[in-house]
Amino acid sequence: MKRLLIALVLVGACGTSEEQANQSGAEAQPGDAVADAVRTAGLTGLYEGKAGNQTNQLCIVDRGSGDARFGLVVWGGNLHSCSGTGSAVREDGVLRLAMAGDETCTIEATIEGGTVTLPDTVADGCAYYCGARARLTGAAFTRTGTTAEDAMKAVDLVGEPLCAGMSPAG
Repeated sequence: MKRLLIALVLVGACGTSEEQANQSGAEAQPGDAVADAVRTAGLTGLYEGKAGNQTNQLCIVDRGSGDARFGLVVWGGNLHSCSGTGSAVREDGVLRLAMAGDETCTIEATIEGGTVTLPDTVADGCAYYCGARARLTGAAFTRTGTTAEDAMKAVDLVGEPLCAGMSPAG
């Protein structure tokens, strides 16, 4: 596992898969195991931010072969909140979070220097994942842990592990 992570870091340091594809004259294809792994390498961990007296949390676990999963809780007024889980893909400075649920909600967040920031506007379907006085817009999360164990410290609205069942491939 450590050798795989080292290899992924080295591959990532050589440029994005798009840059590599352009240099070789071939395009990276979706589903290409190396390209998928580069898109999620280094995302695993716990990200947190303050929202009044509450703590917003985002956990991400890379399960291998480009399969990264996330869970998040964003607090709003009167203890209302937004929450959900889904898949995460990083492409340069964009972290695409696609909720897995009854409504379509894909959030194009920015990721820079260990901070994930949700955009000022999100798709209308994202309201499905929020209480009346909570919004996903503008929330910022700073990385506070870099391991799957750290990610498992995030809790949902009732105190259960937010990223339970998202264990990395071993």
